[in-house]
Amino acid sequence: MPRAALFCAVLSAAALLPMPAYAQAQKGAQNGGRGNAPAAVHSGRASAAGVQAAGAGQAQGAFDLASAWRASLVHDPSYQAAISEREAGQTNRAMGRAGLLPQVSASLGRTRIDGTLDSPTATGQVVTEDLDYMAKTNELRATQTLFNWSRIAEYRQGHARADYSLAVFDTRAKDTSVRLVNRYFQTLLAYENVVLARNNLEANEKHIVAAQRRFDSGEGTITDVRETRSRRDLSRAELIQRKDALVVARRELQEMVGQSPQRLATLNPKFQLKPLNPPTLADWLALAMKGNAEIRTGEEGLRVAEREIDRTFGGHLPSVDLVASRRVVERESISTRNQDSATTSFGVQVNLPIFSGGLTSAQVDQARHNRDRASSELAATRERVAVEVTRQYQAVVSGAERIRALEVAVKSTADALHAVERGYQAGTRSVVDILDAQDQVYRAQLDLTQARLEYVLAHLMLAAAAGGLDSTVIDSINAQYFKSQSIDVLQASLPLPPAGDASPRLANR
Repeated sequence: MPRAALFCAVLSAAALLPMPAYAQAQKGAQNGGRGNAPAAVHSGRASAAGVQAAGAGQAQGAFDLASAWRASLVHDPSYQAAISEREAGQTNRAMGRAGLLPQVSASLGRTRIDGTLDSPTATGQVVTEDLDYMAKTNELRATQTLFNWSRIAEYRQGHARADYSLAVFDTRAKDTSVRLVNRYFQTLLAYENVVLARNNLEANEKHIVAAQRRFDSGEGTITDVRETRSRRDLSRAELIQRKDALVVARRELQEMVGQSPQRLATLNPKFQLKPLNPPTLADWLALAMKGNAEIRTGEEGLRVAEREIDRTFGGHLPSVDLVASRRVVERESISTRNQDSATTSFGVQVNLPIFSGGLTSAQVDQARHNRDRASSELAATRERVAVEVTRQYQAVVSGAERIRALEVAVKSTADALHAVERGYQAGTRSVVDILDAQDQVYRAQLDLTQARLEYVLAHLMLAAAAGGLDSTVIDSINAQYFKSQSIDVLQASLPLPPAGDASPRLANR
């Protein structure tokens, strides 16, 4: 019977995250084209260089979470910019050290003298002499700082700035991982939305066939036919919207992995909830206070601000330099135009600041205020990280409870649909009741899929907030929750064929 066949199709779709019907339909096509395709996913332990090399030969663009993350480390423009920023920051060590090392300079001067010189004689006459010669000055000068508090502070600040750039890079790397994970999961969710919307459309198509058959046989009404067609048209419009979202999600993921992904590893059908390690919120908060990249960035920024106070305060203190020079001159002046000289000098130079119009004091006050600002911002960052850790921890804990509840809801909505089907066959329920029950099944499946993705995402975001979203965590999550069989997100995002005639047939009336 049509109703029994429909019930079996709906009940199989309502199982706890089995392979979707649409994915099953695509599996044969994937197997048929496996000769030209690579393995379903990359190895989770491939290096970034290996991902880059393998990516060039990936005509089908298959990724799991781990291989997509490693590909993003090679192709993501924002991450590459962060690497350049980190390398630029490391030069602060050499720049700070330069002020304490010898400063050597050389100068060469050439002056052309062309004119006349009038000189009186003993008899009172004036003798005119033509001048035409080149004056030469060559000097080599070396200065070594013996004491300069500002330069000492700059040396320390250079190391603080370099450490700050490392902390900033860790923050950028964490942001890259978070963006990649979010985009990967958004693509999976968009795909599952397409699959469930397609299943809903197919179920509504079967309802139309059943309603039309009952109408043709005189058992149904034209209202039932039009109602089922209306639901079918609405589900088709929703499927188009879901496909658009999948196209956009794939494009956002492509930006990070360097190619348009066709197949992605999805969640394991045998989804199992894993306990947190460590189990308590207090342990996660302690990890975050030690390892969070944003907190480390704030701490290093506070160090830089403190060193800036020392540097500006050095403007109040004297400086002592050791100076050595070698100077060779030829015909330096008119009176010595027939003389050459070479001098070597060594000495100590002391500079004592007396009054700078209040500039140094103002700079010290400004540096202290900036230090206080950095300290307050660090406290705010610690609080913000604590809130984020608490949010993600609760998302994992409550997410597990929600998944259990939704698993029961999926089964109960499928049972309710079965009961409505039987009531419809017995004449006690209408086709509208069947359509409403079908929508409940569809919504329950969609909520369960989204809850499972959000649960795994919360695991990763908790690790990121605690400062531990690295290859070890991603490989572990990839092995625990993702299956080796990939899904074809490219095929799922293809446009729908044109809709058929939506008007009911009235020939038998």
